[in-house]
Amino acid sequence: MSERIIDAIELGGRHTRSIALSRDLRDESAVENYLPTPNAIGALKQIGEGLDAGNAQRAWKIVGPYGSGKSALGVMIAHLLSGHDEHPAAWELLNRSAPRVAALFQRSRRFPLAVVGARVSLGSALASAIGEALSGWPQSKAAVSMGKQLNEYEGTYKSRPLNAVAGELVADFAGVAQGAGFDGVVLLVDEVGKFVEYAALYPEQGDLIALQQIAEQACRADNAGLAVVAMLHQHFASYAAGVGRALSDEWHKVASRFEEIPFDEPIERYAHFAVHAIRAKPRLAREHGLADDAREIYAKALEYGVLRAPMSADQRLFERAEQLYPLHPLSIAALAVISKRYGQSERSFHAFLRGNEPFALRDFSERNGLAERPWYRLPELFDYLAGGYGLRFRDLAAERRWAFAVATIERQALDPSALRTLKSIAVMELVQGGVGIPITAGFLAFALGDVTLKAISTTLERLVEQGLLVHRRNRSEFSFAVSDAINVEALYEQAARVGEDELIVRGISEVLAQRLVVANKHYDTSGTIRTMRVIAGSPAAWPQIPACKGDDVRPDGWLKLVLVTGGADAEAAVRHKLKSESDELVISACLPLSAEGRAALAEYSIWLAVQREVTSKRLDPWTSQYVGGRVHDARESVGRLVLSELNPFPGRPGCEYWYKGKPIPGSRDLNVSQLASWLFDSVYCETPKIVNELINKDRPAPAIVVARQRLFDVLISGDPSRQICAPNEYPPERLIHSTLLRDTGIWREGAGGWKLVAPTAGAPVDITAVWSAISETLRADTVATFASVMERLASAPLGVRAGPAGIWAVLYLMVHRSNCAVFERGTLVLELTAEHLQRMFRNPQSFELRELAQGDRSRKLLHDYRVAMSAIGCVVDDELTWLELARSLYRWFGRLPEYSLQTGRLEKDAVLVRSVLKKAQDPIKLLTVSLPELHSQTKSKSAFVDWLSHTLSELGIAHRRLQDAVSADVGRAFEISGPLSRVRNQLQTECAGLAADLADARLKSFILRCTDLSLTDEKWLDSIANLVVQRSLDAWTDETLGRFSQSLTELCGQYKRWVRLVSQRSRLPRSAERFVGLTLTMPGGQEASLFVNTTEQSKTLARNVVQMISDAVAGDHQLAAAALAQALQELQSLQMSKLSKEESTDGKREAR
Repeated sequence: MSERIIDAIELGGRHTRSIALSRDLRDESAVENYLPTPNAIGALKQIGEGLDAGNAQRAWKIVGPYGSGKSALGVMIAHLLSGHDEHPAAWELLNRSAPRVAALFQRSRRFPLAVVGARVSLGSALASAIGEALSGWPQSKAAVSMGKQLNEYEGTYKSRPLNAVAGELVADFAGVAQGAGFDGVVLLVDEVGKFVEYAALYPEQGDLIALQQIAEQACRADNAGLAVVAMLHQHFASYAAGVGRALSDEWHKVASRFEEIPFDEPIERYAHFAVHAIRAKPRLAREHGLADDAREIYAKALEYGVLRAPMSADQRLFERAEQLYPLHPLSIAALAVISKRYGQSERSFHAFLRGNEPFALRDFSERNGLAERPWYRLPELFDYLAGGYGLRFRDLAAERRWAFAVATIERQALDPSALRTLKSIAVMELVQGGVGIPITAGFLAFALGDVTLKAISTTLERLVEQGLLVHRRNRSEFSFAVSDAINVEALYEQAARVGEDELIVRGISEVLAQRLVVANKHYDTSGTIRTMRVIAGSPAAWPQIPACKGDDVRPDGWLKLVLVTGGADAEAAVRHKLKSESDELVISACLPLSAEGRAALAEYSIWLAVQREVTSKRLDPWTSQYVGGRVHDARESVGRLVLSELNPFPGRPGCEYWYKGKPIPGSRDLNVSQLASWLFDSVYCETPKIVNELINKDRPAPAIVVARQRLFDVLISGDPSRQICAPNEYPPERLIHSTLLRDTGIWREGAGGWKLVAPTAGAPVDITAVWSAISETLRADTVATFASVMERLASAPLGVRAGPAGIWAVLYLMVHRSNCAVFERGTLVLELTAEHLQRMFRNPQSFELRELAQGDRSRKLLHDYRVAMSAIGCVVDDELTWLELARSLYRWFGRLPEYSLQTGRLEKDAVLVRSVLKKAQDPIKLLTVSLPELHSQTKSKSAFVDWLSHTLSELGIAHRRLQDAVSADVGRAFEISGPLSRVRNQLQTECAGLAADLADARLKSFILRCTDLSLTDEKWLDSIANLVVQRSLDAWTDETLGRFSQSLTELCGQYKRWVRLVSQRSRLPRSAERFVGLTLTMPGGQEASLFVNTTEQSKTLARNVVQMISDAVAGDHQLAAAALAQALQELQSLQMSKLSKEESTDGKREAR
């Protein structure tokens, strides 16, 4: 029997498909066969050096694909940090591979705490892990106390929600661990993405705050008791997108608090895994020619770029490539990509090497003889993948193309060469994005090995003719003719007809269009997130900063990349032009493009054009997915070949960057994020550090805007005993208060309550420079608006975001209330209210702000104004300043009735003063210039203080004089002498109880108002005035008084006639006290009625007449009565004769 391959190799070794961090955390056997790869050693070194050096940064996130060994690495970290005595196997394993790294953990003694992600709240999972750990510890006083305060059932710690105190919870646990003899705690959080998904679905539960607090506790400089290692498959935003949510900027800020450790093994690392699993027996070394064949095949793979040998260990391995037999290098590369993208990475790869699945390596080795020296190539790998491997597709387009390829191959009864060709193409299309090698005839000849280039070319042409494959002529590339992809290929050919230069410009513009670079280091030092956008151009089309549209997020800085393809002379010309760049927030660079980079940009531009066409034509979703995948792959190639130049690494410096016409020292070693931090650190060197992401932004969230208004409500109330919130409450306004008021020193508490003062230098958040900038802006000669103040604070060197800047500007106005004037659309705001502040933030351009200086030369004038204001009843209780005087004067003037503001029945000087007050806009100019000049112009002999007191008093009593005039008119009309109260009492006495029978509405209203006891005399007079002329006294003009007198006379005549009528009917007995009525019969038989009003004068005269007649008739009463009647008759005749003559005269006048 011929010897099989399996007889010459040994596929042994212990293999565990899965590591569970919570289960294997203290299992010594979990790391027995662990292979410390360079990536793993690098991660351990990064963590070990950080802890050994005592750095404050003790929060890390390990980001790598599914199954890349993160959980196994987490177990290694837990064992190493637990200490050599606790887990010697892990330390000794690392010591054999990297003794210097192992030495970093030699003295470690931390308690490992594992939390594995699930669709639950992070706070609950953390509490559960801590509760379980406490139950297994000796019952110390601290542990018992903490256990009592932790209530997992109610989800609280110290009676507060877990997510709100997650940082305090884990810090207290670390303290308990230190009390138990440990150096501290290492918290390992596996599957963090599950928590992120849960937080994206339920943002109201506060997992954001929990993760932020944990990271902040781990990075405290004063306590090294806590270290955190989080493990993720992808970045936070990708998890949220997977559940149909978008993460807010706050999550990205939280993510930046963790130092990232990339953990994605390169393809060549899987060759080392293969050597670790394949043990060659001595028999294999005796196989003649095998070593030469293997080394030649792997050398060819290195030429194609399928594998790389960046390290000496890789070079040594590929120089002895027979150790990898029977694995073909393309199979290793394809399996590596497939395992990471469609499987479980290392676990899937090891399952292939050591498992017993059909068509896997063991099955292949048992079925094939050694004499033929067959290799496990791509067709064999296709059979393994198609035979039940169980690919886990996350891309619908890739799944469709794979299913199409499998179905096509199963239906074909072609010759073996064609089938092997199709199988190889199917596998390469599956891994195209990871390997990135075009599927050409030459490449397929290398993949198949047993066929010539001519033969494979013939086979490919035949498959194209049969419609199974398509051929992209411009790149000599072949691919499956997936249904509906034919149209895509036609679109591709059409888009590729554009010139390469134009394609390059389009491609780089598109790839950088949405590229925002975050200045992470600047954020760490300042607490402010700033971004820089990269814009590209060419020497002929120099990059220009675009105008932002609408709500577009405008970056804080710009990086201009000038792409050069013309060699050294062209580069020199560009650098010469860079010397003319002078913008403060722009960095420039010259980026030479390689041929590969140009091709990648052109390919990306072509696929973008295809994608636009596909989107506009609304083809089926499978086609859209496919094109989207090709766009993504092309974008990755651009990133690898072009954008990678922006990220230097040791041994390969990047571009040289220029700023204001000069090269930036050391810029070749800076990546783009570090470059952005350098720029913003230089420009915004005085920015205060605000560690509060919810506030420190230009557009705060609606919740923060509402909280800001509630905070202002408390501050404006003026009640120093009123608190922002209760001690056990944590609303957003508490964050604002703590960060922007308390930490800056503006909020000061004393025995009498709180007060607002100027910020103090050396406070936790030092904003003295901000305070000075506000003062300078408000005191400048140019008019400052609220918007210009915000712009000043946002400009260099402060760079304060609008969120805190607006609050500090308002606080400045409150602290300097006596000297700061606020004008809304040119009108002085006497008192800032919540409504004013809301409008100020909505329309900052409409509010002008001024800080008014106080000079010693004006003290005498200030005193004069205080005396004059006291004369009109306005006392200035606050500090005596121009602004306080202006506020008092404007308040008094604003309370004057409308009549006082327009009447001409004033002295000339009072009218002039009123006119000046109406037109005044600048309160300081009014008091210091306008009124003193007016006093001089009037040439008054009185001193300024006496003149102003008199004119203001004259203006103030104008309405009182109007009331007196109206009161006198009412008394004269009703023939009632005396003050207004007597007139009102007399009318009330006469009219009581008789208005119900009146039909005339006007007279009835008058009677009812006369009997209304609820009104004061002033309100009663205003009521009568309003009834007579339909206008209240406050709104009267000078002409209204004449109309009032005329209308009142008419009303009084109507009133008297009504009183005469009711008196005759004896329904008004009280009227007899004031009215007398009688009827006279004239000689001609006419009758005349008399109805007169009696007064004290008439009564006295009547008594005198009676006494005189009584004396004359000597007691004859009949004679006396006849004399009086005859006298009345003659008096009435004279009156009637007079009236007749007046009517005759009027008639003649009219006739003429």
